[in-house]
Amino acid sequence: MAVQEDTMLRKPSNTFAPIAFACMLLSLPARANELDELKSLVKQLQQRIEQLEARQKASVAPAATAEAPPAVTAGSLPGSFKIPGTDTSLQIYGSVRVDATYDSNSRNADTHDNDWASVVFAQPLSSPAFRTGNRKGQFFATAQASRLGIVSSTPTRLGNLEVKLEADFNAPNDYMGELGSNGTLFRLRQAYGKLGNWTVGQTWSNFIDFRSMPETVDFNPPGTVALLRQAQLRYARSTGAHTVSVALENPESLTGNPPAFLRSHDFLAPVYFVGDYDRTPDLTLNWTWNRDDAHLSLRAVTHEYRNDGGHKRGHAFGLGASANVGRGTLVANLQGGKGIGRYMFNSVVQGAVDLGLVPGSTATGIQLWNAMGWHVGYGAPWNASLRSNLIVSRTSFRENAAADNVVRAFWAGIGLDDFVPNRRIDQAFVNLIWAVDKNIEAGIEYAYGKRLTFGGEQGTQQRINGVVRYNLF
Repeated sequence: MAVQEDTMLRKPSNTFAPIAFACMLLSLPARANELDELKSLVKQLQQRIEQLEARQKASVAPAATAEAPPAVTAGSLPGSFKIPGTDTSLQIYGSVRVDATYDSNSRNADTHDNDWASVVFAQPLSSPAFRTGNRKGQFFATAQASRLGIVSSTPTRLGNLEVKLEADFNAPNDYMGELGSNGTLFRLRQAYGKLGNWTVGQTWSNFIDFRSMPETVDFNPPGTVALLRQAQLRYARSTGAHTVSVALENPESLTGNPPAFLRSHDFLAPVYFVGDYDRTPDLTLNWTWNRDDAHLSLRAVTHEYRNDGGHKRGHAFGLGASANVGRGTLVANLQGGKGIGRYMFNSVVQGAVDLGLVPGSTATGIQLWNAMGWHVGYGAPWNASLRSNLIVSRTSFRENAAADNVVRAFWAGIGLDDFVPNRRIDQAFVNLIWAVDKNIEAGIEYAYGKRLTFGGEQGTQQRINGVVRYNLF
């Protein structure tokens, strides 16, 4: 049996071969079906891949063909750009300005109310009757004259619209001033719109002639010019080289003491308050002839002084000119009138006075001061980066004994000399200004000033001014 079993293993029977072949034949259709299914699956995958690739191309195509954002282009104003998506041009300007002053003689003590620059009409008097004239050798530095401004220009159906907004930091802030952070307040300088011949808003007075104003390192020019920015309605028309303008400007009557003084000395306000108020706007006229190498300007103003006791009208005129002479420019200005007041810096608080200012006074009514001021200046370059200016000026007041007696009595009564009436104010400047590099200027200047009163007192300014200015652009 064992042998048979071994034989059966070694020699299988031939009867199994047909059976195996038959099984193979029966399995062929099943394998064919599996192959068809595999081919179908591959085809489906290929279609799916093609669909995904098509979707990807469709999503990428819009990004590739998307319109580029609008480019920033130059605007219609110098140094301006067009705001993307609009036809408005925008100009940004400004500067960081650092001033320093040293007075070998005394100086005005009120540096907090913008009086850190030259204010010779209030220079301390060298008189034993007043206490500030002996403070020799004083230094002051500030960056509060730094400035920032924007101008826009937009074409409209009525013409080109110009809008300007300008401010600096030259406003007092007694809270932690020089004792700590030296913080100052942001001060509005200009805010107006100009459309065609019309200007509405706050800007420089129509009475000012900038081309006859000399260049100083001192933040304040000579006091023979107007330094007014105020709300106004102005109409200007130009024909060739000629421009005529007329303006209604915000008024400010002053027949007593300056409002800032009364605010800082509120215990005096009930006694020395005369009730100033305003009824009509100031009227200014200006005719200017302009050429590149010369100009001429004629100006006039009429404005009202009014308080609870009465009113009077002041009048003033101005004549300014400039011309190229040699390598430089000569400038000159003459202005004055009865009650010119704040339309000349040296007479800003000496325009009018109410004779009833001092209690017990038997005189009444408003008296107007008659004042006249002139200056001459010459500026010329030494080379491409250095230039200098020489300036002299004088302001004179006609004697008015009644007004002088009243105002003097008030100030002598409280021991201060700030606004004792002046008879004459002389000023002189000589400077050197260096254009250091792009957007950087520095200057140094000697500023002289003398104030003479009707009582014979005098105060003398001997000042060194220094400045460094960095323009934003």
